Amino acid sequence: MWPHDLHLGPISLGGYGLALVAAVLGALFYLNRMAPRAGVCPKRAFDLAFWLIIAGLVGSRLAYVIFNPKNFLNSPLKAFKYWEGGLMFQGGLILGLLVVIVLAALGRFKFLLMADALAPALALGQAIGRLGCFVAGCCYGRLAPSHFPLALTFPPGSLAPAGIPLYPTQLAESLGLLAICFLLTKVLNGPRPAGLILALYLSLAGFLRFVVDLFRGDYRGPQVLDLAPTSYAAAGLALLGLALTIFLLLRDGKFRQSLP
Repeated sequence: MWPHDLHLGPISLGGYGLALVAAVLGALFYLNRMAPRAGVCPKRAFDLAFWLIIAGLVGSRLAYVIFNPKNFLNSPLKAFKYWEGGLMFQGGLILGLLVVIVLAALGRFKFLLMADALAPALALGQAIGRLGCFVAGCCYGRLAPSHFPLALTFPPGSLAPAGIPLYPTQLAESLGLLAICFLLTKVLNGPRPAGLILALYLSLAGFLRFVVDLFRGDYRGPQVLDLAPTSYAAAGLALLGLALTIFLLLRDGKFRQSLP
């Protein structure tokens, strides 16, 4: 855990808040590099990123509050203190996608090209953000066997149960997202149909989250058939991404001809 807070006026940022800031800055930096490769003007991508940051924070915090209402019954204003932890990524992703779809429909940019530019940066931002979850102890894993060599033990004061071995879900997802970011970047540099980067991101990130959720021990909403709402959301995104990937590859004859 990060033992010190960074004070910015009335806001105190601990390790989680610092990781959140680093995630945003890292994603913006990478978006600036990816936009030209996807055929998107970097300035237009940056203008959109401002609204996506707001949508991501609002959507992910709103989803967390909806599925964890008991945490805010006695102090409703805590719902606005997102820097203290408690974001549900799928909520931010869904609201962010809606913002991109609406602005694309208004003629601001081409949806698939912009989504291809955003996807690798989003994966990188998620990877950095998960390190904040590790520092704060949120999104922790289930009890791990005593012989499991990669188990984590959190100290008192963490959001995770202290002093017992837990599966390293935060670090596992962070490493998985870094690998996804690397893969998306490689695909973006080669021949591909527009929208393939988005499709791969949805399928790979959704599958990764579904698998990691199987080892999570924190509360993520009421379970149905032993799966939390976040697991169903991850599975839905993975299936959507897989279907879109297959559709784009089959539709694009030029891409098929470029394959060895």
